[in-house]
Amino acid sequence: FILVLMFVPNRHPGGGQRFDFGGAGTLFIALVSLLLALSFLQVGGFSGWMIGALLLVAVVTLIVFLRLERRAQQPMVELKLFRNALFSINLATAFLTFVASAGVTLLLPLYLQNVMGYDPQKTGLLMIVSPLAMALVAPLSGALSDRLGSRLLTTVGLAVALVGYFAFVSLNEHTSTLAYILSYAAIGMGMGIFQSPNNSAVMGSAPKDRLGVASGLLSLTRVLGQTVGISLLGALWEASVLRLNQGGKVMDATRAPILAQVGGLTIAMIFIVAVIVLALGLSAWALITVTRTKNTRAAELP
Repeated sequence: FILVLMFVPNRHPGGGQRFDFGGAGTLFIALVSLLLALSFLQVGGFSGWMIGALLLVAVVTLIVFLRLERRAQQPMVELKLFRNALFSINLATAFLTFVASAGVTLLLPLYLQNVMGYDPQKTGLLMIVSPLAMALVAPLSGALSDRLGSRLLTTVGLAVALVGYFAFVSLNEHTSTLAYILSYAAIGMGMGIFQSPNNSAVMGSAPKDRLGVASGLLSLTRVLGQTVGISLLGALWEASVLRLNQGGKVMDATRAPILAQVGGLTIAMIFIVAVIVLALGLSAWALITVTRTKNTRAAELP
């Protein structure tokens, strides 16, 4: 409470605002349909008409939501914010990183217990490697972003995380504990370098009277990214394991032979690497764009 009084600006929103019931209703239906589809995807795999029907409802209501927001005088989500390319890229890269990190968080305990044979206690200890590295690096990254700019640090962070994700592609039953720790620590360090400057860039690229909307979009991006990552990568891993174990009688992916589980994990990790490569490409493009803009403005000065 005392910190809020000391550092949070005492600004009061303007009056006369109306709640956007149409936008809120359609966005609610779209998000609920999408989340239900992802939940069914995680349970039943890629087959089933219910998943397709829910995704169709989500797409249709999302289109209706966008049309309503364009016409609304006081929209729930100010779509003009997305005209800022850097704002959109920051949200997109955040979404992609949350997809990757949530998928890894789901799959690693299965690998550590089913493939490596570790007990739950050791598995839990090995799972805190990345969060610990992230907690150590994030404060330093936040301080450096004020000096170096957020764009450079977000790109460096994604590059560091990519090294760790790429190393995870080779995980198997012979991987040493040290190799695992170094790889997972690289992911945590990369995310620690990336996340604070990226969040700052999202908030900094939004007008002051739209900071609440920007914060809400950032939270929504995190939740959707984590939900998509868990559902999609969980279903991909299970489908890959069962496909690799076609000759066996085991229908539970967690009880499939070690080779099948490792093969499914490799496929999932390759997908995650592709996701991070896409995020790194977007971030690098934004860095180049910002650098060129600064150089152009500097050259125009007398």
